[in-house]
Amino acid sequence: MAVPVSSNDAFWTSPAAFVGSLCVHAVIAWLIVTNMNSCGRQGDFGTSEQFREVGLYVQQTETDTEEPIEELTQPTETLPDLPDNLNETLTESPQAMPALPDLPSMPLIGPGPPPASSLRDNPAEAFANSMPPPPPTAAGIPSTTSFFEIDTIGRSLVYLIDCSGSMSKHNAFRHAKNELNASLERLDPNLKFQVVFYNDTLFEFRDRKGDIDIHWATATNLTRARGYIAQMDNSGGTSHFPALMKALSYSPEVIFFLTDAAEPELSARQLAEIERKNNGRAAIHCIEFGLGPSINVDNFLNRLARQNGGTYRYRDMTQLGP
Repeated sequence: MAVPVSSNDAFWTSPAAFVGSLCVHAVIAWLIVTNMNSCGRQGDFGTSEQFREVGLYVQQTETDTEEPIEELTQPTETLPDLPDNLNETLTESPQAMPALPDLPSMPLIGPGPPPASSLRDNPAEAFANSMPPPPPTAAGIPSTTSFFEIDTIGRSLVYLIDCSGSMSKHNAFRHAKNELNASLERLDPNLKFQVVFYNDTLFEFRDRKGDIDIHWATATNLTRARGYIAQMDNSGGTSHFPALMKALSYSPEVIFFLTDAAEPELSARQLAEIERKNNGRAAIHCIEFGLGPSINVDNFLNRLARQNGGTYRYRDMTQLGP
C-alpha cells in the first residue's frame, strides 16, 4: 500500500534543496581553507604548508629581545691569551731535564756508611756500623769497655776466665765475677760478647735458643749472662792452651784473659801457634792474679799480651778486698 508524503519532506528532497545545500557546503569549505593559511610558518621558518605544533605562540617584539650586552654580561677576570695550539702543547711529552755534569766524589772521612746490601742482610750489624766511635780514654784510645782497669775498643769481645780450684784463694773468683758483670754492663747493644770459663774443661755462654756463639749485648742476653756467671763455681785444674784457641775461634777483636796460674806456662811453640791463628785480629789483654807484689818477671802472660797487641796487668789477690 502507498505511503503518503508530507509537504516538508517533499521540499528537502527537491532539486532546489540539493543545490542550496551544495552552495552552503562550498562556502564552509572555502572558509576553512582560507583560515588554515594563518597557521602556516612564515619567513625563515619555512613555507605555509608546514604547520606548527598545537599550542599558543607569543611573538616577542625586537625591543624585548635586543637588550644591551653590557647589561646581561657579568664582570669577569681578564684571562691571558692562550696559544692556538693549546691542545697540541698539552699532549706533547715534557722535555727531559738536562743531565747534571759528573762531579768527582768527595773522599770519605772515617769508615763511612756501610753498603746498602749489608743494611738489608743484617740490620743489627748495620746499626752497629752506624754508631759513632766511643769516647777516647786518658791515653787517647777510644774505649768500648774496661776490665780490671784495661780500657779497650772493639765490636766483639771474649772474656776468658780461669775457674780452676786455685781461684778460691782470697775470694779471687768472686772478685773476678763481680768485675766481669761490671764490664758487661758497660757494653752497648751494638757490641757482641762471649764469656768462656775454663779449668780443664770449657764452659761457654748460651743464648735462650741454646746456641753457643758470640752474642749481641742486648738486655736479654746480658740478663742471661749474669745468671750464667752467678751459677759458675771454681774447681779442677788448669789448661790454658785449649781455652785460648777456643776464644780465638770466635774471631773477636778483643780477648780479656784472666788467670791466677802462671804455671804451667805455655811453651814458645804454643805462643807462636796462638799468634799465627790470631794473625793480629784480636788484642789479647792478660790479667794475672798473684800472691804478693809483682816481681816483674817476663812470664808467658807478658809475652802473650805483647805478641798480640794487648796489655798485661798484675793484681795482688791479697789486696782485692773481702
